[in-house]
Amino acid sequence: MKKVFLNEFSAFELKNMIQDEEIDSAITVFGSCESHGWHLPLGPDLFVPTEIARQAALRLSKTVVVPGVPFGTSLHYNHYPLSVTLRFETTIALAEDIFTSLIEHGIRRIVILNGHDGNIPALEIAARKVKDRFKDAVLVFVPAWWNITGARLADMFDVWNGLGHGGEGETSITMAVRPELVDVSLAERQVPEDVMALGSSPLSSGTSRRSRGRGRRATRRRRRWRRGSGCSGASPILSSIWFRIWRDEIGTMTTGKGERDLF
Repeated sequence: MKKVFLNEFSAFELKNMIQDEEIDSAITVFGSCESHGWHLPLGPDLFVPTEIARQAALRLSKTVVVPGVPFGTSLHYNHYPLSVTLRFETTIALAEDIFTSLIEHGIRRIVILNGHDGNIPALEIAARKVKDRFKDAVLVFVPAWWNITGARLADMFDVWNGLGHGGEGETSITMAVRPELVDVSLAERQVPEDVMALGSSPLSSGTSRRSRGRGRRATRRRRRWRRGSGCSGASPILSSIWFRIWRDEIGTMTTGKGERDLF
């Protein structure tokens, strides 16, 4: 089996590969360790992009996958058991050091594959800081890999087009990567319908306190969870499409045939 993860190579192998120009790009992965509902493990934000990167690198000749960072900025999930969070400053410094190390060893094209929304601002800052120091380096930032796949597969899910943290989409792809860690019977349905409606139809400035109170009560009613009902449309079969889409996307990014959020 072809090796693609950086830490699987010896220093001797890498020395020769760099000298012979057999490596010119790297995929970096950033995840999190936080709650994804009662039915999923804490690690989909690492497991899924790591597998996307692995599959992409297997099809490429000069690309290595840097071991993923398992922690991210997860301040908004601190109230769930054992969610581990990094300060924004820590995520920025960590990413900046990783990118700098790769560039100083001859890697000139870096794909930043992010698996967690809380990392987005920190990773963008780190990428821009590194680009400012290394003008010739190419950094391609993928802030939310799920956006493209989610839009293409929206009609294939039963609940909220597969969206949501730990929703049918994320559950499906986690079932494909680490099926032994998923317990769909514990999935709970929670769709913030009133919040979604506000996004498309803003409240007028004349809305009364009384009507706003009714809206909050309605929101609480709609958001009650039903155990076992949240991922009825989740399936590992759907994930094969997700992987195929992103395997091709990453391929174009690392070879320079396509650009996305390029710094």
